[in-house]
Amino acid sequence: MTRKEPEHGTPGEKAIGHPLPVVKDRTTVLGYPRGDLLVVLIGMPALGLLLGAALPPLARRLAKAPVLPWRDGITFVGSLDTPWQTGIAMAAGLAVGLVAGLLIAVTELTEALKLKLTDDHLETDRNDLTRTIARAEVSAVFLDGKDLVILDGTSRQFARGPRTASPSTLAKAFRKHGYPWRDSDPHAPLFHRWIPGVPALPAEAHALLAARKAALKRKSAEDARDIVETLQGLGYVVRDNEKNQYWRPLATAEGDGTARP
Repeated sequence: MTRKEPEHGTPGEKAIGHPLPVVKDRTTVLGYPRGDLLVVLIGMPALGLLLGAALPPLARRLAKAPVLPWRDGITFVGSLDTPWQTGIAMAAGLAVGLVAGLLIAVTELTEALKLKLTDDHLETDRNDLTRTIARAEVSAVFLDGKDLVILDGTSRQFARGPRTASPSTLAKAFRKHGYPWRDSDPHAPLFHRWIPGVPALPAEAHALLAARKAALKRKSAEDARDIVETLQGLGYVVRDNEKNQYWRPLATAEGDGTARP
């Protein structure tokens, strides 16, 4: 008989609100943190409600300023001083906050890197795209800022996306199933800041990095991801640090950092 592990962590973990993995038949599922989702779904409507109540008195104070942009609109909001008018403003703020919270939650759920781990393979789901890799083909798993990164045997980024749990929860889950969890990127020394025209990169890679920079500027995440995949096909891995792009060649089995398409 297959032994089933408990589906929840210790009572202490649950009490402090850590997102806990669901374990069933040696499969660990890591989804979007429930606590973060509740903060968004409850916090945004509450913030809208407070703003709806605070805007009329704030607008009345601002209306006294000698120089004021959008004076007519601010004066109108400041005129909402009866209880029923304040109630309407609060209801409007609540509705706006609820819609904003739902939109943010849907976006976060889509963008988050959801995981399903077993002892012999892992499955990732992000942006409605599901991918699978054997455990033997995973060379490293680590956190890069808020992102979880999974490297394959050639040091390509098999998956990268916003983490779905606390660092300690992720480390425990991956190690339990035998994956090579690392405290940091093992290939970090190989990264170089992208400088247009630097001779270390071919012209095609420069063109792709320039196109990715433009995609990031116009906030086209899908285009930026597609360019990353194309660059990896050429033998280069890309990461961001603040507003700068950094690149490295794929690491060889000997770890000398030589580009290997």
